[in-house]
Amino acid sequence: MVWVLTGFMGCGKSSISRLAQEFAAGRNTDEILPGQLFSEGAGRKTRENLPAELVFIDLDEEIVRRAGRSIPEIFADGGEAAFRAVERNVLAELLDWSGVLPLREFASLTPPSAKAEGPPAFVPRVARPSGAIATPAGKQQLLISLGGGTLTDADSRELVRKNCRCIYLRATVETLAANLRWGDEAASRPMLSGVDLSAPAEALDSLETRISFLMKKRSALYESAADYIIDIDGIPYESVARQILALIANS
Repeated sequence: MVWVLTGFMGCGKSSISRLAQEFAAGRNTDEILPGQLFSEGAGRKTRENLPAELVFIDLDEEIVRRAGRSIPEIFADGGEAAFRAVERNVLAELLDWSGVLPLREFASLTPPSAKAEGPPAFVPRVARPSGAIATPAGKQQLLISLGGGTLTDADSRELVRKNCRCIYLRATVETLAANLRWGDEAASRPMLSGVDLSAPAEALDSLETRISFLMKKRSALYESAADYIIDIDGIPYESVARQILALIANS
């Protein structure tokens, strides 16, 4: 089974996924389920059904690895449209390489180079690398952390809807802004270019204003693609990771 995490930048998708991977490997499994979410019987069931191996891939990191350059550099070369084409291709290849699910109807999607506006400035070669994921056996699961804007691309949304189970990590603007400032991530995000991190929340050039603007366009897309929604405000990453594993184990 393929699972993807979506949510706005700053929701902690990658950190939470790595924790889930650690828990699935056998660390802290006695606390895998928050007691308020499941009965004791369900808790036993989940521990028994934990995936034998949870393979985690961060989509942004995979793009950078294969492209040999950073996401800001790809944006600089061809803008957001070029990056989304790269992202779509890599997402499709990851799903195909996994062998977990067939890429149903992907052939019907228009290849990026055939679209009316012409080919993007940069599209990486999508040959299978030596480290490709083998066809899984037993209870192996694949968990992919999407970029914050992945689902803004219609073809990427279709890939997710047809081939994955999607979990949306939903958070308020305040939580997202605080996480981005704490992790010192905002400066490296192309979609946050020009934001004044020291501006008050109500200012037009503040981080909060930019997040609010983008979330008005993105939140409905996240919700439309999601099979499950987890509200993460005020919840430790460890608890969110356990909720994700509970969904995987009991699905």
